[in-house]
Amino acid sequence: MSIQKTPPKSACVDGTGWLATSDSAAFYDQVLDACKLWELPVTRQGDAKLVVTSDLGEIRFDTAGAKVGISIASDNDANLFMLRETVAAQIDYFSPELAEALTWQAAPVTGTIPPNFKLAKVLSVTPMGAHFWRLSVTGEGLDAFAHTGLHIRLALPAKNCTAQWPMLNEKGRVRWPAKTALHVAVYTVRSFNLATGVLDIDVFRHVGGPTCDWLEQAASGDMVGLMGPGGGWVPDTPHLVIAGDETALPAIARILEAMPDTTTGTALIEMADVCDYPLPACPDAMQMHLLSRAHGDTLETALERADLGTPGQRFVWFAAEKDRATDMRHKLRETQGVDRQESYVTAYWSRG
Repeated sequence: MSIQKTPPKSACVDGTGWLATSDSAAFYDQVLDACKLWELPVTRQGDAKLVVTSDLGEIRFDTAGAKVGISIASDNDANLFMLRETVAAQIDYFSPELAEALTWQAAPVTGTIPPNFKLAKVLSVTPMGAHFWRLSVTGEGLDAFAHTGLHIRLALPAKNCTAQWPMLNEKGRVRWPAKTALHVAVYTVRSFNLATGVLDIDVFRHVGGPTCDWLEQAASGDMVGLMGPGGGWVPDTPHLVIAGDETALPAIARILEAMPDTTTGTALIEMADVCDYPLPACPDAMQMHLLSRAHGDTLETALERADLGTPGQRFVWFAAEKDRATDMRHKLRETQGVDRQESYVTAYWSRG
């Protein structure tokens, strides 16, 4: 397994577009609302300029007459495309009519697979204890999954049907096949071996889940789609507090094995029963606590007692059910003074 603490540096790739609008100030207000919702750093310079920063790169908006110029900078074509898709999707959400006025200087070729979508071949599906499947795949151009994001979108074709993959339309937007053709869900890249080209994804097993149903029948040689990577990277911090339920075990394991031995902090894992998922040892200066719901233990209570560390020298990572993640994000921000730059809070599943 190969993992790098810091993504490699490379030359920026620029994407340029234009949005025809006579009211750039109103458009900027909508962008600011979206950035607040997604907790993205944004700088507004009067009514003429916005700069949005994300883990994938930077987006600049500049007013020029009756148009807004859009400039995107990222370190590879896949991230550039994902940022361009995000901009287009948000504008489409604000106003489908306004989205029609969006053009790009150099859109990808119509009828091709999106730059951030890779095809991979199944090597094996094996149980990892009682609660997880390990899906091992290989394919071309997967190196980014070793160092630029923890998460991956797994696209599974319907069984006994000819696979249908997403393609780009004449505007450079993704055209997805019929809803029944692919099941797409987000998982953690447990590991990627640069030497062998094998990528492992560990999937929490639960009855009635489309991914688990697919894995029950999967065979060596089956094809799957991979989108990403995304979802943040390994925290670069001297003090780490990491907390999650069973569904977060693969991500917690990957992060812990990447942290240096000097890292201080706490790892909190909430389980319904005995943990039989293989976890790496914590760094020497960290402590791990396995919490039992059967005994009334919760992540929230444990986090109240944990040493979150010194501002500017810490990172708090949390993943669990959607409502719990929403409550935890608010508590960290409003009650415990942990801001967006030193935390990552996400939902790994939803009751609804």
